Amino acid sequence: MYLEFIADGHQDCPLLLISPAFPRKTKELSAAEELYLMLLNFATDYITLLEIHGLTIISPIDGCRLTAQVAEKDYGIVLLENTKNHFTWKLTRQTWKEVLDYLFHFTRPNHEGQGHQWLNETSDISVVISTAPRRV
Repeated sequence: MYLEFIADGHQDCPLLLISPAFPRKTKELSAAEELYLMLLNFATDYITLLEIHGLTIISPIDGCRLTAQVAEKDYGIVLLENTKNHFTWKLTRQTWKEVLDYLFHFTRPNHEGQGHQWLNETSDISVVISTAPRRV
């Protein structure tokens, strides 16, 4: 999957787009399923930090970096100081469970989970997952 920061991605806000590198054609685990399983640890007490950009299923575009973190309150997406595309995604465990609920539909094969879904709208920068391959 690609990870890309689009500064003018939507009329209301910039966004981080997670999109497939190619259409899903097999019954193997999709990249969305793998991402779901990695983020599932946030709903438990196993991990508190995940470098999404460093996952083998993620191909960052233009050096985009996204670190997911469990926080005491929901901050949403925070641009790291003195960078143009390094972000931290800070949410409570409960809100990470909500993100998982949104992401779950993209783990289903065939007709379920088609299109796109906003995964974060708690900050000025949003996160969107899409089933449509991004042409880069």
